[in-house]
Amino acid sequence: MANGTLAVRNLSVSYGRAVRALHGVSLDVPAGSVTAVLGANGAGKSTLLRAISGTLPFHRGAVDSGTIRLGDRSLIGLHPATVVAAGVVQVPEGRRVFGRLSVEENLRAGALGAPSRSEAAKAHARVLELFPVLAERARQRAGLLSGGEQQMLAIGRALMACPSVLLLDEPTLGLAPLMAERIAETIREINLQGTAILLIEQNAALALELSSHAHVLEVGAVTLHGPSEELAGSDEVRRRYLGVGDDSEAGDADDAGDAVTPPALGRWTG
Repeated sequence: MANGTLAVRNLSVSYGRAVRALHGVSLDVPAGSVTAVLGANGAGKSTLLRAISGTLPFHRGAVDSGTIRLGDRSLIGLHPATVVAAGVVQVPEGRRVFGRLSVEENLRAGALGAPSRSEAAKAHARVLELFPVLAERARQRAGLLSGGEQQMLAIGRALMACPSVLLLDEPTLGLAPLMAERIAETIREINLQGTAILLIEQNAALALELSSHAHVLEVGAVTLHGPSEELAGSDEVRRRYLGVGDDSEAGDADDAGDAVTPPALGRWTG
């Protein structure tokens, strides 16, 4: 498992060589940290994760310029399986599990990216400790799990590859509040166990609570970045992403399609 900072520098990405989705994006995910990326729909958040994970070609996208490195290793141009082997694993938006396979078979599929059988065995034990329900549902078809259980399985399957950096794309999207809290607590625990996380999350209050550093992505470019605590106190972030500020300004932003659905303000508690 590779160690070191995941560093993105001046990254520009386009689709079909016509639509520029990212413009000179730079960010760091230091080893053992949680870095969040905030932004409205269409800001380029998922494109950023696709570029890092090597899955851009599957979406007819390409890196035009810039670098992506994990420690001293470049990830640009690598096959997704090679990126996984390097230590970077993505959990896509939408809880994409193998619905016809059992829970245990899904986990075994994730273990194909593990460095060794012994590491896969340790990862398996770790996943079942994090998500006991997956042990209870081991023989059940993944497609029959609840939405929250499928998200647990998607994260667990990614952890089977023993990543040093986990890319999470909207892990609480569409989940009931209680289940979203459980997923958030698990993200905390995964990080405490030493896995760095790049978190894409529309619930800005939750993302800022979980992360130490955050970036605001708008129309493919980073417009704000800094310690999460400072961004949480920024008037711009509070108005656009936390739903706090002048009512008329917030209304204008909503009408323009720039703001996400505002979560409740305040310190998130699990």
